Parts: sequence; structure tokens; C-alpha cells
Amino acid sequence: MKSPAVRRATAADVDAVGALAASRPFTAKWSRADLLAELARAESLFLVAEGGRGYALARVGHGEARLLDFASAADGEGAGRALWAALVAAAKEEGAERVTLECSSANARALAFYAAAGAEVVGRRKKFYDDGSDAVLLDLVIP
Repeated sequence: MKSPAVRRATAADVDAVGALAASRPFTAKWSRADLLAELARAESLFLVAEGGRGYALARVGHGEARLLDFASAADGEGAGRALWAALVAAAKEEGAERVTLECSSANARALAFYAAAGAEVVGRRKKFYDDGSDAVLLDLVIP
């Protein structure tokens, strides 16, 4: 399957993003109002993969892009890779030198994805999540 085009999110994308987030186990469950507010934030980098196939939400400042949420509708179809590449490129354009993120230690698939994308583990927050899993802290130095 061909990787989807990725673009900046608009208000028309918010309901689809919310529905996708609700369907995935490890996503943040942003309210509609919060997603709309992100669109208005100058430091927000909110991207969507066409056809409702995924989204990435980060905030850029102080030389870094802090990934807040990331999801694709289906694993292995290229939407995640397309979103990640677009996120890194957009963050670089906005002056970021690295992407920082945290991921549940229970989310093995995401950890493998980030490792394959070049992110490195830089720390851990023990028993950070409600299920008792650790938060794994990762950084990607933007080339």
C-alpha cells in the first residue's frame, strides 16, 4: 500500500483524529476542544496522514520538538513512517535539533518503531502510567 500524503491538520480533521485516538490503546485521549486549541498554538506541530490514516502532535521550542501524541490507523501500512518523516522534517524547519518523546514500556510495537526510526532511550520513569508500566524516554537527534 502506498504511504499517504501528510499535511498540517485543520479544524476539519479534529473529529477523525479524536476517533482514531479513541480506537488505539496507547494514545492520549484529547478532547475535541483541546485538539482545536492545539491548532491555534504557535508552537504546535499537528500533522495528519490523508484519509484518516494517522496523526502526529508535537510542540516545538527551545531547540526541540516534544512529541505529545502519535498514532496510525493500521500497523505496517506506511502511515507511521510517513508521519514520522514529515514530523522530523517540519521540526527541523522550525529550528528543532531533536525530537523528544516518552512511550509506555508496555507498548513494544511503538518502542520498536521509534528505535528503527533512530530514536535512542535516554531515561525511564518507573511505574509512571496507571497500569504500572514505565515511561521510556527517547530522543532523536535530527540530522
